[in-house]
Amino acid sequence: MWAIWRPDARAVLRDKKARASLSRYFDVMEDDKPARFLIAKKLPANFNNNNSLTKLWKIHDQLTEEFYYLENQIDSRQKRLEELDAPEKSYLDLKIEIASRILEGCHFCTRRCGFNRLKGELGYCKCGTQITVSTIFEHMGEEPELVPSGTIFTLGCTLRCLHCQNWTISRWY
Repeated sequence: MWAIWRPDARAVLRDKKARASLSRYFDVMEDDKPARFLIAKKLPANFNNNNSLTKLWKIHDQLTEEFYYLENQIDSRQKRLEELDAPEKSYLDLKIEIASRILEGCHFCTRRCGFNRLKGELGYCKCGTQITVSTIFEHMGEEPELVPSGTIFTLGCTLRCLHCQNWTISRWY
């Protein structure tokens, strides 16, 4: 149905400039390359839950370089994702651990309120540890290369833009 409303979205699939600038996006969409989170799940990460957040970030920085190298090997077909063993702990697990630590003294947004969301404290955003979805729908109004896109609005926006078009679906009342 989206192709009828937005014929430009169908045309962009053959657009050379779009394909060149978003080549990996198109490759993932066409199942020619794996999504990055799948690669991150295969990259071993040596950390433990007692490491400081600073240490975890240091490990993250080192693994980020390894991630891009592995991604290049997979994308160039030197390695196959399916042939890599799933590690005990992965680069993705490390990212999850870092995110959990940030929740202990929350500074995800620019307000950096420092509340411990893991203990049920609610900061400026009024968000806990679970995402609260206010709206979810298929979006036809994006740029042609992104149509149709899945749009998910969550509650807890900490910005207070004067002319926000999404305030009814992005804020707690």
